[in-house]
Formats: sequence, structure tokens, C-alpha cells
Amino acid sequence: MSERMPSLFLGHGSPMNLVLENSFTESLEALSHELPTPKAILVISAHWYTNQTAVSISSGIAYETLYDFYGFPPALYELSYKSPSNNTLSKRIATLLDAPMVERGLDHGAWMPLYYLFPKASIPVIQLSINKNLPLITHVKIGEQLQVLREEGIMIIGSGNLTHNLGMVDFYNINAPAVEWAKNVDTFIDKAFTSNDTESLVRIEERCSDFKTAHPSIDHYLPLLYIAGTRHEKDVLTSVTTLFQNASLSMRGFMLQS
Repeated sequence: MSERMPSLFLGHGSPMNLVLENSFTESLEALSHELPTPKAILVISAHWYTNQTAVSISSGIAYETLYDFYGFPPALYELSYKSPSNNTLSKRIATLLDAPMVERGLDHGAWMPLYYLFPKASIPVIQLSINKNLPLITHVKIGEQLQVLREEGIMIIGSGNLTHNLGMVDFYNINAPAVEWAKNVDTFIDKAFTSNDTESLVRIEERCSDFKTAHPSIDHYLPLLYIAGTRHEKDVLTSVTTLFQNASLSMRGFMLQS
């Protein structure tokens, strides 16, 4: 095994996964025992979806935990994930991408999976925003620029969901059988990502008929494209958390590791 850090795409689903033990959280806990310890983690989360590509910094020694969700049980707001900041590394990434730095805490798309993968919150975490105005291929190209960070001991994580239509979620049954359109999109993306078919991932809106049903907004799909860009020719791909929640949320993830 080389020094190259893994690169991962992970589903995060509902914030309730922070307080409910289920197959998904059990899968994340199992994955945590397989991962090497990185020097730092860069997260591209669906929940920092804005008008520019920016890199997070913190004025304190730890990042603020953002509770960017509403109407959930009080227990959720009592949790925190106070990972240390590393503004020197933030500057390194900002220089690499010619991007601005923005003071911002960690949104739940970032800290929810890390809560299970690295529960001690002892590793510096930095976020990269998603520029909503870019063509899909440009998100892949940014991922290609980030690939060098893996050689420097930095783990890169994209956090979203392969299917994400909150208007068609069965909120009352986490184990409800997956609906057909969600399975179709999950299968299409799984096949394209596994075979390194970047063109299909970028042209998915025209090639996968159910894609727009699965993604009324593409914010939760785009993190996958960054991870596609970080792929190294020697990487071995592993599918992780291969399950659905609430009838229509694909929780499938991918890990690229050399």
C-alpha cells in the first residue's frame, strides 16, 4: 500500500442518522476501522452550494459545528464535531485552485459522516464549496487538480447522495423498499463510476431518463464528480454502504484506494 490517501464519495442522508443506529451507520462504523489515518481531510459537501469555488478557514483553533437543519429532535443539536483547523493547508488548497478562502463552520454534510468515520474529531478538516454555475465537466477537472493532495496525506471525501428528491422520500419508514426510479439511477451511476465512464457521469441528464426525478437540484450529485476527478490509474474501487433509506435515498458510496 502506498502513501496515497483514499478518496471517497459517501451518502449522508437524513441528519437523523446521527442519533439512530441502523444499517447505514453500522456500515460507516465498519468502514472507520479500514481507513488509514490522514494528516487532514478535505470535504466537498452538497450543503456548501454557492456561487464560487471557495476554501474554508477558521479564526479559531476548531471549526464551528453548523446545525444547518431544522425541526429535528433536540438530541441532534447537542452533538458537535469540533475538528481542528489548519489554515496553512487551507491556503495551500486555495492557491492550488486559485480560489478564495471563506470563514465557515462544518455543515452536516461534512461532519455527519466524519462523526462515525473519525469520532475523535482530532484530524484537521477543510471544506471546499461547490460552484453551482459551473458545467459538470469542470467539477471533474477541479477534482483532477485535487488529486495531488492524496499524495500529501490528505483524504478527500465527497458527501451527497446518488439519489436525492426530498419530495418523494418516505420519512416514516427508513427501511421501505427502494422505488424503481431510484434503483435505476443508482444502477446507472454505479455502472458508470465503476467503469470510470466519466462521460456518462457528466452527460447523465441526457443518458439516464430518471435522473431529473432523482435530482430536482443536482447539489447532492455534484460531490461525486470531484471524487471521479481524484481517481488515480492505480486505484482499486470498493463500493460501500450499498443500501437505500426511506424508499428513495441511495446511500451508496465509493472508495478509491491504491
